[in-house]
Amino acid sequence: MKYKLLSLNVGQPETYETEKGELKSAYRKKPVSTPAFLSYLNVEGDEQADKKNHGGRDKAVCLYPAQHYRHWEEHYGQSFAFPSFGENITVEGVSEKDVHIGDIFQLGEALLQISEPRKPCYIIARTHGINDFPAQVMKKGFTGFYLRVLKEGRVQAGDYFSLVESHPAGVTVDEVNQLRYHDKDNKELLEKVLRLEPLAEGLKETLKKRL
Repeated sequence: MKYKLLSLNVGQPETYETEKGELKSAYRKKPVSTPAFLSYLNVEGDEQADKKNHGGRDKAVCLYPAQHYRHWEEHYGQSFAFPSFGENITVEGVSEKDVHIGDIFQLGEALLQISEPRKPCYIIARTHGINDFPAQVMKKGFTGFYLRVLKEGRVQAGDYFSLVESHPAGVTVDEVNQLRYHDKDNKELLEKVLRLEPLAEGLKETLKKRL
C-alpha cells in the first residue's frame, strides 16, 4: 500500500480568540513546501502547547486522511483547508479501516509506526465554531491517528507514505475506535488490543482500567 502526502504541516503554540473565549493551542498549523526533519518527538518547526495530552514519542506525528475532508465539507456545507484537523501530515487514501496498530510505514527518509487513534477534543469544536464536531468525528470514526518515529529523517509534501510491514495481530485503527467509543464492553477485543506491544502506553493504561 502506498499513499501520497499532500500536505506537511507545522505550528507553534499561540493564543487566539474563539466564540467561547481565548484558546492557547498549536492546532492552527500551516503547510510547508520545503523539506522538514522528522525527529523522534516532532516535525521540525512544530510544537505542542499541551504536552500532557499531546506530543511525546508515541504521538510524534498526527496523520489525517485527506479524503475525509470531502465528507466533512458535505456534512457541514462549508470548505475546510488543509490542515483543518491540526494534523502534521495530510495523506490521501489511507483509512482507519485499512491500517493497523503497529503497521510500519516509510515516509521520505523516516520510518513511522502507528501507535493509536487520535482522540478528537474540544479544540476542534472551538477552532471551527462547530459544537458537535468532536462527537461527529467519533461517531463516523474519521479520527486520524498518531505515529511514533522509528527512524528519523527528512520528509516533504509529495513523498509517499508506503507500507513496509503490516502488524501480524491485524487490529485496525477503526477497531480500537470502536472499542474506545462504541463497543466498550467487548472483553475479547479489549484483551486483544491490550496485547498489542506497539499500542501507545497512555491508551493502554486507560484501557486496562476496564478489566
